[in-house]
Amino acid sequence: MSPHRHSTLVYIAVDLVGGQEKAKDHLRKLAECGEIISTSSIYKRYLTSEQQDLSARMEFVIRFETYLGVDQMLHLVLSLCEPGASGLAQKNYSEVILLVFDDMILMSPRLTLPYPQMHQDPLIIRCSAEAWGQYEHPIYQKNLSEISKSAPSVKQAEFYMQGKSLVDF
Repeated sequence: MSPHRHSTLVYIAVDLVGGQEKAKDHLRKLAECGEIISTSSIYKRYLTSEQQDLSARMEFVIRFETYLGVDQMLHLVLSLCEPGASGLAQKNYSEVILLVFDDMILMSPRLTLPYPQMHQDPLIIRCSAEAWGQYEHPIYQKNLSEISKSAPSVKQAEFYMQGKSLVDF
């Protein structure tokens, strides 16, 4: 463990149907290793043009502070992701991504920081800006609020619930 706290952004996406408990479980496990500082709003992202809840996901970003180093944090994030089997045996969808770790720039086979798709996905950048708008992207030299303002509008997604409701456990 590092002698000082590190600030991170973590993206979490789970199935909308039945995903609320899964999201709370992820947050409890993260809270065992640090402190959840803030949470973005939770958005419902539809995966089909029919916009049915059965094929939608809950997505949000948390700002998290921890004494864990970057390798330990990556291990924690990966431990929360469960690979599912195909077809009817597939487990619930769960994706957890380490978006940023302090102002670290890293390119390795296991981890790229900041997460390359963070600024390309309008919903992820919007959630990231809600959770930590003043974070200055180390490559673009702009804070997340500025990047979010210039991002395309979010399509196939809508506000679902306040993020604070998941953190109050």
